[in-house]
Amino acid sequence: AAASKGAPRIVITASEVHDPLSPGGNVGLGAGLGGLAGLAGAGANFGMLDGSAYNADKAYKDSKLCNVLFARELERRLEARGSPVKVNSFGPGLITRTGFFRYQNSLFVKAFDFATNELFHVAETVSGGGDCLVYMVTNPALEGTGGLYYNNDLAPGTPTGHKFEPAEVSVEARDAAEAAELWRYSEQLVGLTA
Repeated sequence: AAASKGAPRIVITASEVHDPLSPGGNVGLGAGLGGLAGLAGAGANFGMLDGSAYNADKAYKDSKLCNVLFARELERRLEARGSPVKVNSFGPGLITRTGFFRYQNSLFVKAFDFATNELFHVAETVSGGGDCLVYMVTNPALEGTGGLYYNNDLAPGTPTGHKFEPAEVSVEARDAAEAAELWRYSEQLVGLTA
């Protein structure tokens, strides 16, 4: 795709696992920030944003929910200031061959990689995930448009087995008050003021 010469864009990488109702998000504990009780109670010493004990899988899912909330709040703030910069987020799909799982049990990693890539054909390639980012940054169809979430969904029968398209974010990711509160806590944690 040819690079856009229009307004600047900010693109935030997220994942469909931000939504506890999505196929990847409903395995194990789902994303959910619990009203940010962890930040409210422990500040920078929180275990999990919802105040629960640390769980690596849930932490990853929560981080992707935070990314979507961040993108939506940044878009709102820029829009309110009349900025031409547009902010969108996207999920590139399940990409297993990046070293992301390097700290997991090696037998699990090999089995998971084989199952997702060779048996069920649900994983995306590194290149395919990168193409999603390129689309978000350069495609003229997104010119002047912010606040969107695109997801790389499964599409059996297509050449790649995936279809990159606009998607709804989770119910919690649409919570404007929570997005603003997360922004406020983030400012405090990094030493910025509003």
